[in-house]
Amino acid sequence: MRKLLPALMMVGLATGAAAQSNIVIKGAVRGDLKGYHKVYVFGDGIKEDSVEMKDGRFTISIPWVKDAIPYLYSAYDAKMRSGPPAFPVVVDGPGTIYIDLADVTKGLRSGAIRGNRSATAFQAFEEGREQLKTDLRAAVNERFRDKPKNDSTSNKAFLQLMQQRLIPYITNFVETNADAYIGAFILGRYQVILPPDDLERLYNKLGPAQKASAPAKEVAARLNGMKKAVTGAEVTDFTLDSPEDKSITFSSFRGKYVLIDFWASWCGPCKASFPYMKQLYQQYRGDKFEIVGISIDQEKAAWLNELKKQELPWPRYWIQKRCR
Repeated sequence: MRKLLPALMMVGLATGAAAQSNIVIKGAVRGDLKGYHKVYVFGDGIKEDSVEMKDGRFTISIPWVKDAIPYLYSAYDAKMRSGPPAFPVVVDGPGTIYIDLADVTKGLRSGAIRGNRSATAFQAFEEGREQLKTDLRAAVNERFRDKPKNDSTSNKAFLQLMQQRLIPYITNFVETNADAYIGAFILGRYQVILPPDDLERLYNKLGPAQKASAPAKEVAARLNGMKKAVTGAEVTDFTLDSPEDKSITFSSFRGKYVLIDFWASWCGPCKASFPYMKQLYQQYRGDKFEIVGISIDQEKAAWLNELKKQELPWPRYWIQKRCR
């Protein structure tokens, strides 16, 4: 018996550790599901899966992977509600998360989340952002009440006001949560709209663990890129592949003025600019000027097919092979 007890304790500890390496999402939904009982989970680094709700309850268990964000959606929301049904559950570690939805008609994403600080904080952030959006829209509609509903002037005023109010909202949130994963996540999510000074200041407020997260690393790379993008700074050399799979380094264009054009086959505005760029190229091409087109398409086939349509006269390269 004395030999058996330590062995049983070790088994118990191993089982507990295995359970804690998972994210377990438990949901309770009230209301008529209209026959749509499935809940789905997916995300980068997460295997797509689904479970069946029984008596309005479901449990999803997935391995916890650092920086992987599970997205949930229900079959009910996909069939019975408008708008995107999927929403992220921003977890910062393994454990159990609870979602309680009192009214199925309001959508699974509106269910109260508890059990994980970052997941709970993200929901609070989103609710505050939506309320801010609603209040500002009402204020702009009142200001332009004599204008048509989708008037461009009122829409422009709304977007400007939203950005003015959203930036301090994001800033306050990140400062409050700088010691948690959710702080780094929100900073990474909104890094594009934040002024560079605010972005760097908020990044510096993050703790070492948060700076080691994927969102914070993206912010660090952006800050580094902005510092290198100032007038007079030298572009760090890189190597990309041509349509013929020939590698070329950027330094091979040394001595020329180079216009780097990032584009993709799915980018309408990018392709709309090509006729004007061709005129520019025809006028200035020569020993001192070059255009370098860099595709960010995920699939090489999409890039090559679009190249046939566009007939771009300058050097073209694909970035994804080098990023994989």
